[in-house]
Amino acid sequence: MEVTVYLSLLFLVLYLAGLAIHRFRFLRDRRRMQDESRNGGRVIAKVDELSPGSVKKFWIICQEYRVDAFLVNERGSFHAYVNRCRHMPTPLDFIRDQFMSEDGKHLMCYTHGALYELATGLCVAGPCKGEALYRLPVRVDGGDVLVGCPQGDLSYLKE
Repeated sequence: MEVTVYLSLLFLVLYLAGLAIHRFRFLRDRRRMQDESRNGGRVIAKVDELSPGSVKKFWIICQEYRVDAFLVNERGSFHAYVNRCRHMPTPLDFIRDQFMSEDGKHLMCYTHGALYELATGLCVAGPCKGEALYRLPVRVDGGDVLVGCPQGDLSYLKE
């Protein structure tokens, strides 16, 4: 009985420590994002930094959510999406930083092979066919690519 009480207290202390660490990291990241933002968007890259067909992974804080996302240069047009497959709540880049299909024509979920269009995020093959990745607004300003948060209810961003 005594051992159970002590173990319960130990797990409670560890849980509370984990919550405190999570909160500290969130507040640190929010402060960092504010430092890297202007005109309502976070500066993600320079325009000339991302060649056509390349992808850059990043994070952004939208309301109370820290969102993992990626930016893709599709023939000079920039598109940003939440890094989460529409079939299952897993990141597309199960293989670290691998977002493109072998032919370079589609974004690919490496967990189960779903293919998404670069420009629209629409799933064209796989179990999520017809659904689309969650978009983030992108703007080019003074040679920088800025990504903002979508408007409205963002509860779908919750992990």
